[in-house]
Amino acid sequence: MYSITEVPLTNPALTALFGALSEALGKTEPEPQLQQTPQSGLLIAVVAWHDGKAVGCGLLRQEDPQQAEIKRMYSLQPGVGSAVLLYLENYARQQGFVKVLAAARIINCKAVNFYLHKGFKKCPGYGKYRYSSQSICLEKSLVVASA
Repeated sequence: MYSITEVPLTNPALTALFGALSEALGKTEPEPQLQQTPQSGLLIAVVAWHDGKAVGCGLLRQEDPQQAEIKRMYSLQPGVGSAVLLYLENYARQQGFVKVLAAARIINCKAVNFYLHKGFKKCPGYGKYRYSSQSICLEKSLVVASA
């Protein structure tokens, strides 16, 4: 079982997980620090914990009034990504969003398959990914269909 806490972007555990994510993606230069500004649309940042150790993270930002975007998902153990994603989806639903978006590099098969197995479907590019040939954009409805 994992506990998930909302943290500021400056949280050391979150920063360490971002570093591990960059390394896993093969980035040799540090990425610029994310800024928590109204323009960025950041809603929450979360860290997943297991036995006192930070084992996963994720961010949620507002793309537009109807859609929120999952960002910086990373996990060190099986099952953590699912727990973080569920937390972020529930948060987005509670905030009134009807859809969540995600983008991943096409070569990151693990991330693409993760999202597809969690009910996401390929969608047109959005935001900074609109014209990217390196990324795949995905979406998932948060609206529960009535029977």
